[in-house]
Amino acid sequence: MAMRIKHENTTAVPDLALRVIKTELNGQRQNLSFLTEDKSTYYEQIFTSRKRWLENACRKLYNNTQRQSIAQALTDGANSTKNGYLLDKTRQIGICTMAKVACTNWKRVFLAMNNVNASKIPGPSIHGTVINYGITLNKYSVSEAAALLSNFTNVIFVRHPFDRVLSAYRDKIEPKPDGHYWKGYGESLVKKYNTKNESVYTYPSFELFVRHIVDSDVSTFDVHWKRYVDHCQPCSIQYQFIGHQENLNEESNMILKILNIDHLHEFPKRDKFYKMAPTNELRDRYFSELKPELVQQLYNKYFEDFYLFGYI
Repeated sequence: MAMRIKHENTTAVPDLALRVIKTELNGQRQNLSFLTEDKSTYYEQIFTSRKRWLENACRKLYNNTQRQSIAQALTDGANSTKNGYLLDKTRQIGICTMAKVACTNWKRVFLAMNNVNASKIPGPSIHGTVINYGITLNKYSVSEAAALLSNFTNVIFVRHPFDRVLSAYRDKIEPKPDGHYWKGYGESLVKKYNTKNESVYTYPSFELFVRHIVDSDVSTFDVHWKRYVDHCQPCSIQYQFIGHQENLNEESNMILKILNIDHLHEFPKRDKFYKMAPTNELRDRYFSELKPELVQQLYNKYFEDFYLFGYI
């Protein structure tokens, strides 16, 4: 039987519960092969429904005095939000890219929209390229950025928060012979939790990584596991299109079609340098290592992400 957990703060959303570990995200990867001419209409309804869900969820979680203006939100999350937000000023389209949510390929798309051929740029180099070509928000002041976002068609892609945490662990923390994150996080996590000078942890297991997240303040989160609510400010910035990675290629290409920019760039396939086994196929194995109370604590940490984007 699937384990069910609830957010500890039930005052904001009574009786909210989430299936974890055994949750089947396949239900969100719908077989749409039967749709032909009606596919665009179908997806427009899906995107409208998600937008309404987000708007209602924001109202439930934050009253009018708690909700920030775009300028206030950008001030609080300035570096993270502005560095991750890509622009096409000519067409007035923008996207808040999230690490571990197809951000590399969306950066390729926006480079193409800005007349830059990024098809042969290696994945790890693409992040600096968008900054070098000046298509992020970070070159604008807060007031200028807020004015742009108020008039743009804004896009965001999300995925199940637990899958994103696991993806960050597998890509950045899981044992490697070398690497920036191994030195910066892996070794320090082992030392942090070996409080009795015993070799209990010889490498940063998934449990150790989750414990680190649970014990950390959300303001200190690395960009690869930073929350959507903090990075993309979804209750301040109005997103017209909310895509799900669980149906990534289908929804990405449909958004490009609806925005009439599909002729510029088809959404790219998954880069070969990523690990072969998709994260969602390994979720059960990794999360079975965790005690239920630790899963609950991790859920509490990402509660806003779960609720705002309908992963309940």
